[in-house]
Amino acid sequence: MATPPSVTRLVDRLLAMWPEHEGFVATSLGGHGKGELDLLDILSARILRLAGIDLDRFIESYRWLCGVFNEEQLYFVRNGRYRCSNFAEVNAAVYSNAEFMRKYMEGLLVSQLFWQNHARSFIFFNEFIKTAVPDYRYLEVGPGHGLYLASVAADSDCAEAEAWDVSAESLAQTRASLSRMGVERPVTLVEQDVQASTLDLERRFDIVVISEVLEHLEAPLDALNTLAAALAPAGRILVNFPINSPAPDHIYLLESLEQVVQLVEQAGLVVERAEAFPSMGYSLKRAMAVKATVSCAVVARLGTER
Repeated sequence: MATPPSVTRLVDRLLAMWPEHEGFVATSLGGHGKGELDLLDILSARILRLAGIDLDRFIESYRWLCGVFNEEQLYFVRNGRYRCSNFAEVNAAVYSNAEFMRKYMEGLLVSQLFWQNHARSFIFFNEFIKTAVPDYRYLEVGPGHGLYLASVAADSDCAEAEAWDVSAESLAQTRASLSRMGVERPVTLVEQDVQASTLDLERRFDIVVISEVLEHLEAPLDALNTLAAALAPAGRILVNFPINSPAPDHIYLLESLEQVVQLVEQAGLVVERAEAFPSMGYSLKRAMAVKATVSCAVVARLGTER
């Protein structure tokens, strides 16, 4: 099967710099069919555009990130918990270290293609967006590099797109990323703490997405309650929560897809679909046995009691 051009360019450059990673890359990308690879080619084109002339530096950051995550995995296996358990610890170790954060964000961007759980989460997101009602209003929490936002901005069925982040600097980076990806339509970016216990929401959204954010929070249920209140009556939410996922800034540990579903249901939401995407090319059974990272994607709607 021929590999699409942007995927090929990214793979070739990565393996030129890190040939020992070839087996991992072959296993990861080998799990995707042609239709999925075509979609991942769009993802790869965005990664290449964001990295620009600094692609080699981004790949170096990715290699560094793999080492950092391996260290966190060893700590997790030995201790049965994440290294940090509250925001203060994470802020001291990660968020207040500008150089660490630069490499961390760059490495994570490249991982969106090469880590199979990240790639399958992107595919799932795009499938989910296709089911949205015409003229849908979209809200995303923690937009990061804007990879998901860019997909929505390109969708003619989207009437409005908005994103929240607690950090003004993160939103500035999102805005710059959308510009580099050629997004021309207006996207509303709001500095907003999704964990706020009281939030006066004037508008409701047909689609809400929170991907790889809840594991960074001390009180993820508070965030889900806020987002449930932000849903339109017929709206739907996509929650992506990685389990058994040690990382320098992860503090809230869940250990099964069932626990993620239960957390979503505690916010008064009714789960319509729940999928698990293991990392490393593992089967779900094997990933659970060795406590490898699994990305859990849950689609839910409002319950009648809300």
